[in-house]
This record gives sequence, C-alpha cells and structure tokens, in this order.
Amino acid sequence: MDKFVAAIEFASKKLKLAVGYELDGQVYVLYTLTKEYGKAIDAGHLIDSASISNSVLEVKEFSDPNAKLRLAISDAILSLPPYGLDVYETSETTTVLADVGKIGSFDIKNLYALIKNRGIPDNAELVDVVPCKFLLDEGREFDIIPFGETSNYISVYAKLHTLPSGLVNDYRNALKASGIQVKRLVVAPFGAVELIGTYPDLPGDYILVDIGSDITTVSLVGGKELYSSSYFEWGGDNITERISELFNISFEDAEKYKIMYGLDNREMNFKAPVCTSLDEEGIETHHYQEELVTIIKNELENFLRKLNSTIDSLLVQDPNFKTLPMLLIGGGSCLYGFEKYLTPKVASDFVKVVSSTTLGARNPTFFNCLGMILVNAKYPNLYEETQHRIGEITRDTINKK
Repeated sequence: MDKFVAAIEFASKKLKLAVGYELDGQVYVLYTLTKEYGKAIDAGHLIDSASISNSVLEVKEFSDPNAKLRLAISDAILSLPPYGLDVYETSETTTVLADVGKIGSFDIKNLYALIKNRGIPDNAELVDVVPCKFLLDEGREFDIIPFGETSNYISVYAKLHTLPSGLVNDYRNALKASGIQVKRLVVAPFGAVELIGTYPDLPGDYILVDIGSDITTVSLVGGKELYSSSYFEWGGDNITERISELFNISFEDAEKYKIMYGLDNREMNFKAPVCTSLDEEGIETHHYQEELVTIIKNELENFLRKLNSTIDSLLVQDPNFKTLPMLLIGGGSCLYGFEKYLTPKVASDFVKVVSSTTLGARNPTFFNCLGMILVNAKYPNLYEETQHRIGEITRDTINKK
C-alpha cells in the first residue's frame, strides 16, 4: 500500500502521528494517535530528546485490534516549528535534456539542484522549496510540474523555507534515533496553510494563529502562500495552570473545567458551584462559574497583549494588513466562546476557528499533520533522503462465523 505516508509532529508534551494519503486534493487518514512524553520541548528547543525518541519507538510498530490494523513505519514526514523561519523568493532556469524535449523528473531535479546550490545564510538550513509557477517556451505557464510537456527550457519561480541549522538537526536526529528515517521536512504553518487552502469557504489572505499548549505561532498568508511567521510563549496550558492555582485543584481537574465551561456567560436559574476545594486549614471553598470565567478572561488579556504585539512586529512595514481575517487553529483555539470573545479585541475584519473536515482526524491537534500529507503529495521532495515508505500496513481478516 505505497500511497500511505506517515506524518509526525513533536509538540511540547506529546507526539502526534497521522497515517494517510492524498486523493484529488483531499487528505484521507487511515490512523491517528498521540503519545504523551511530558515536557520535552521548550519554545522549540528539545530539552529531553530521549523521551521523544522513546515515544516514537513505542508507536513505530503496533497493532490496533479495534481497527483491525497492523502498522510498521520506516520513514515519515516530520513537522518543524517555524522558530527562526525565513522565506525567500527565487527563480532558476535549465535546458530540457531529453532527446524529444519532453520534461521529465531529471529536469526537475536539475532545477532543484540549482536552487539548493544557491547561497543560504550561515547557521541556516534549506528546509523546503515551494514552486509557485513553472514557465516553458512560448510563454506557457503551469502551477504544477509540467511533466510530459515539450519545451526547450523550463523555469521555476519558488519560495524557499529556511530554519536555524541547530533546530533542524535536533528534530531530525530525534526522529532518526528511533530508527525512522526522515522522508521530508515541512514547516508546520506551511502544512496548515496548504490544508486551509482546500477549504473553499475560507479566504486566501489572512493571519493564521496556531494556539498550542504553551506556544502560539502567528503567520502571515497571502494568496494562499506562507510569507512569514513568528511566535510567543503562551498557550492553552496557561489558562489551565491559572485555574489550578487559584482554585487549588489539580491540573487535570482544571483542564476538565476549562473545557466544560470555557467562556460560558449564560444566566442560570440556580447557582451551583463549578467545584469545591480545601484550603491549607481544611476549610471547604466553593468556586462558581463567574469566577472561572473571570480567571479565563484575565489570562486571555495576557494572550491578547502578546498576540497584538507579535502582529505589529510582523506587519511593521505593512500596518494596513492588520485588518486581514484571523483564522485560529490548534487545541487552544477550541475554548468555548473564544471566537466571540476575541473578535472585537483585534483589528481583523473577522475571526474564525478552523476545524479539520477530514474524517478520522477532526481533533484539531492533527491539523499540521494533515497538512504535511497534502504538501508531500502536491510538491516534489527536495531531499529524497530515503526511498522507503511505510514498511507494512495491513488490516486483519475478520473471521465470519
């Protein structure tokens, strides 16, 4: 089953895995899972790569009796955070070498080799080449690789994604340490932007805000293309930790109440406590919904200050673009009432939480993984570090009685 690929993302506290394929511009998934490994990444820096690699080892070969599925992974697409991302534009031209002048994979590899040999800043690594347009003789233009077309030459206009070399090597080595080869690298917001581009009801120009557990990334998108990205340290866990601290309850209970109530301001006919806690002297304290909402709103004010400051820095030369629509993804965006609360507090024309429409992967935590599967099918692989695919995917035979 060659068409299936595995996409892996290392989040701050957990591994995310999606196995699937692309068909007619849509992503279909066979399997998804997450694996907790504790606080192993801090603002993009791997502080416990061994825990990450061990978690990958535990999921690279497994069997799911409920899904009647056995899975072995030998290589995977790996997501990289956009910390220190630079996006460049470039163009290259090469002569078509085939005797009949028909463009083949060798000509495309030549183009990519020319791009790869371009000068990259010190301490940076070329992560991906994103072709925007191909040109052939007689002024012919193509949005995708024009395999089989006859031409004397072929030109490409492309965007280059670069990241700090240290970050790229750390993430790559953490995956390789588990025995899984890197099929290709994809910057996380690039995958998200490509997936959003398949949703017909969403704009092509927007500000993308991805809210994770402790990091929020903000990206500028124009014409469905990624232009720049930045981040700040704040995520959904900040709210949970504040509730846990002020209510004197466990992190797990605080997370439960945050998800259950969110920014629910509805008036109730009766006043029942959200939860009860004991202070140091054993005295019982009741905590009510309006108290919970106040805590959440106070913490969201910290989020808003950092968000607006990050947008200001990204748009310092183009402040008029602050009114671009704001699209929210990531687990932190699913807070009840968040979209309504945020809309009047930012300059964007409108704010919308974007949810995955892919069956089997509706959980927002897999958004970037789904995007990577789409990227892998849509754009040629620059590095081709390995020719392996998922080693084995089989479904167990169901015995009929």
